[in-house]
Amino acid sequence: MNISEVLPNGNVRVVVPITIRTVRQGKRIVVADNEKSIQMQTPLLQSIANGIMWQRWLDEGRYRNINELAEAVGRDRAIVSHTLQLAMLSPEIVHMAIAGTLPPHISFKNFKAGLPADWTEQKRFLGLL
Repeated sequence: MNISEVLPNGNVRVVVPITIRTVRQGKRIVVADNEKSIQMQTPLLQSIANGIMWQRWLDEGRYRNINELAEAVGRDRAIVSHTLQLAMLSPEIVHMAIAGTLPPHISFKNFKAGLPADWTEQKRFLGLL
């Protein structure tokens, strides 16, 4: 499976092979390659999953724009816009979030000022370099 591809509209899609399952204890992320589950404990991880899913919906044409998407998911347009940035996180940072190895100071608030497109700059922006 390719982990990234360039879409016809010029966007780059990065595939993170996970499934989110609801269980009695909350939500769990199931990593596709080994079916191990990781308890989703952070709002940031939930936001990353939402950002990836919402970006896919926009790429597929399910919603025409952020306004339609925000209305459909019942969130403020600004929150949806900030959450969509998380779909552009480097695979390394997403992996760190899933593995629980991101430093504790990194939260959704870190992304409200904007996120660099370059993956190395993202790491610098978050203080990971």
